[in-house]
Amino acid sequence: MSKVEHNPGKDARSGTYILSGFLALALMLFALNANSASISGQALNTEGEVLIKVSVCLAQASTPQVCEKVQRTNKKGTFSFSGLKPGSSYIVAANRDRSAANRKTEQYANYVWEPNEHRVTITSRKEKRSVGDFVGKFNFSNFQRVVNLTATDFPELASIDLGSRYIALKVFIRSSQPKEAPQTIFLGRVQDAGKLQINASIPLASSVIEYEVFSDNLSLSGSISMAQP
Repeated sequence: MSKVEHNPGKDARSGTYILSGFLALALMLFALNANSASISGQALNTEGEVLIKVSVCLAQASTPQVCEKVQRTNKKGTFSFSGLKPGSSYIVAANRDRSAANRKTEQYANYVWEPNEHRVTITSRKEKRSVGDFVGKFNFSNFQRVVNLTATDFPELASIDLGSRYIALKVFIRSSQPKEAPQTIFLGRVQDAGKLQINASIPLASSVIEYEVFSDNLSLSGSISMAQP
């Protein structure tokens, strides 16, 4: 019967070598990040208070809408991107990550930021750049409210024979930006005023909903005033 020898010292040394290898790799990666170029900054509100968990996007200047890296500000309201390449131009922007995962959790979706972005060019491997503060303010005009409209909101319909004529209704709100097209809330035929139900979400700042009632020989227009909160 052969004798099997077990050398615990050898196994222990092998484990030590493996552990040491992992530790050395971790230290090397830490050292690389510590000595690599970086961009850092902070997010605040208009009162100077830090904002936590603000989504910050780092993008190449050539593709500003594509986030190369995304971070959320920490308890001090700060963020930092490391491992950046010399000779590269970057754009840093608050709340520019349009991925579904970010939209689901982004608590500052209705904020506007001043400035809306920072542009930084990295020139050396060890360069440490700090950008100006992102100052966030709640954008009242982006906040939405739900409206429920019925035929009573369009009094012109009461004087029209809807059953025998093709009557169309267009409901819309105008944009605060002169060059932007109006936002259409409803566009379709109205055959039974009693069944007309329009549910829509509109900016809270919108004070007027406009509409048009038309057919091949009819054109009427009107507006609905919205009570401001």
